[in-house]
Amino acid sequence: MYFFKEIKDYIGFSDSDAARLQKLHPLLGPHFEAIVKHFYRALNENQRTRDIFTGPDQIERLRKSLHRWLTDLFSGTYDDAFFRARQHVGRVHVEVGLQPQFMFGAMNIIRIDLIRAISEQKTRIEEEVGSTSIECIESVERILDLELTIITQAYWDKLMHMKLEIPSALATGLAHEIRNPLNTMGLQLTLLERRIRDISSVVEDAEERILPIAETLRSELGRIHTLTNDIMDFAKPVEITPAWHDAAMLLDEIKRVHGPSLQASNIAVETHLTGDARMWCDLDRIRQVFVNFLTNAVEAMDNAGQIIITADNADYGTRLTFQDFGEGMAPGLKFRVFDLFFTTKATGTGMGLPIIKKIIDAHGGSIDVTSQPGRGTKFTVFLPRPEFGE
Repeated sequence: MYFFKEIKDYIGFSDSDAARLQKLHPLLGPHFEAIVKHFYRALNENQRTRDIFTGPDQIERLRKSLHRWLTDLFSGTYDDAFFRARQHVGRVHVEVGLQPQFMFGAMNIIRIDLIRAISEQKTRIEEEVGSTSIECIESVERILDLELTIITQAYWDKLMHMKLEIPSALATGLAHEIRNPLNTMGLQLTLLERRIRDISSVVEDAEERILPIAETLRSELGRIHTLTNDIMDFAKPVEITPAWHDAAMLLDEIKRVHGPSLQASNIAVETHLTGDARMWCDLDRIRQVFVNFLTNAVEAMDNAGQIIITADNADYGTRLTFQDFGEGMAPGLKFRVFDLFFTTKATGTGMGLPIIKKIIDAHGGSIDVTSQPGRGTKFTVFLPRPEFGE
């Protein structure tokens, strides 16, 4: 999991921390029960956190879960399985309705109690672990910071889901209602075009003067019809069928298919591949991602410029970057670009980037954006991969 590796690197969690925590387990394990009791006593003393619990049976189950959580915290193994288990814990926090401020407070109780347990047996710990008590405390701080980051991400994911879910539901209902009148308008327009041709023999220049107007109307109706279809498709769950594909062939295909039309607009496409050539993804969906990014980049440039696409394959996943050198975005806008219907373009629908995000989320990946006004925008996509050859 690239996200887990990234936050471990950022926090500075190392193999030394992992080994140190494993050695601390037999020394801190006897304190776990007292920490669990303190944790739930504190939650029970607050009215809002107390109301989360449904009864003694639930509390007892949660007490056992917290004890297991503490045991795993000092297991010494912090791999993808550990990360997935912690993600589940984070989602449970969100589902039971524990507010973020209380989650941080509860985590601080555990932090203080663990540091106190280390301080109270400082000499023994330094002898048996082979590290200073300060080093042991720092390792505990880092693993708890990892835990907080994973749990906080669960809250963030829920918020992003809600931001998309509400407008998506409203838009889907509206699109459904619009479809019938759109179909009626299309049929009536067809009848109108026939009538115009019928009277062209008696009304001079009728076709030349009126049919272009009808064609414009049909074009605009087509745009609305496409948008309603996009909205209906967006509301459906994205289903993917990932497999191993050749990233080099995909990049070549993008240049071959879209390069000529872009060159006609004085836009050059440059592609780069580093690392292993194989890429784990749903190829049709990722093609859609590439096309949407290209469309977005072209619209950001004034009919001239360069687009650079890179694919970097590593053992843990694939990093794709899409760099344009267009007008860029104001600092505050990058946090809104994945909001449904948000667009800065006069003719944009605000559907392209949310669709990309939905596809990447379905792959279990992530997407980030950096941009500078006047210098362009870069989107970075990460796609996880299983063990090579699976």
